[in-house]
Amino acid sequence: MTKIIGMKELQTKTKKIREDIKNGVHFIVVWRSKPIFEIRPFEEMGFVSAMQSTNLYTEDFMNRMEKAEEDMKNSRIKTFKNTAEFLKSLV
Repeated sequence: MTKIIGMKELQTKTKKIREDIKNGVHFIVVWRSKPIFEIRPFEEMGFVSAMQSTNLYTEDFMNRMEKAEEDMKNSRIKTFKNTAEFLKSLV
């Protein structure tokens, strides 16, 4: 479901909007009767797709993230005891 809201409503009803987003609601935010951006659940894009849209990460890093996302979907998840162990696995 998609809802259209104004900037003022976004500012005053943030908590309610956040809850709606968790439940899968999309929002189109308008300012002076013109749409300026859309808010949608992050999971809908997938973590890797969302990160790729920022252009902040190297291609190698993104390839590793895609593999990790695929492993999670296929229940091939490796857990680590601490951050150091995790960092070693990245090398």
